[in-house]
Amino acid sequence: MIGTVTMRFFALIILVTLSIPAHADSSCSAQVNAAFAKLRETKSFRLQTTIVNPQQGTLHMKADYVLPDRMHQTITLGSDGAAGEMIVIGNDAWSNQGAGWAKLPDKFAKAVAKQLKETVADAPKVATEYKCLGDKVFEGHNYSLYQGTLAMPLSAENKQKGPRMAALTVPKIQNVYIDKQTGLPVRNIVTPVTEPNNRLFDGTFTVVPDLTIDQPTTAAN
Repeated sequence: MIGTVTMRFFALIILVTLSIPAHADSSCSAQVNAAFAKLRETKSFRLQTTIVNPQQGTLHMKADYVLPDRMHQTITLGSDGAAGEMIVIGNDAWSNQGAGWAKLPDKFAKAVAKQLKETVADAPKVATEYKCLGDKVFEGHNYSLYQGTLAMPLSAENKQKGPRMAALTVPKIQNVYIDKQTGLPVRNIVTPVTEPNNRLFDGTFTVVPDLTIDQPTTAAN
């Protein structure tokens, strides 16, 4: 079910979306921090992402953000093009899995709203240390490239809680491409250390002025 996949991937998607080093001290990490802070200051932007998962296949996502507390996410999964949507406004959320919009339970809606605030509207507290790789021509454009190794959470079965590098079977590398003219992040690509050409997460940021996200008109009251 696309609905189940939507819920399962949501936390991962927004975690990697703006996974910046809030507590890092190096100048390279500070530059990445400043780029994502500048993106948040635009108040309205879009993230278009392709995620590859061995169990679920290829997932395509478009997420529109109007900060501080609005999101419209559309997910398409697999070759059959099964799609699902979710809208978050404040502490309320709605889902459309192909049969029309329905309001989501308060507990889930508040959890999603909390994640949206902590990982998109506010500076995330994921301690990733970045290094500067200098200028990089990528897909015909010249960017400033930054690279860091992601610390991913341990599995629920593990007795130790919290992010640990030891939790990774294969460490994941995050490559952040920043536009040299605007200072804004443009691409966010995650690959395994052992397979630098295998894009597990490939996200593109676009600033969208005057973007609006409203409550679905067909949602039941």
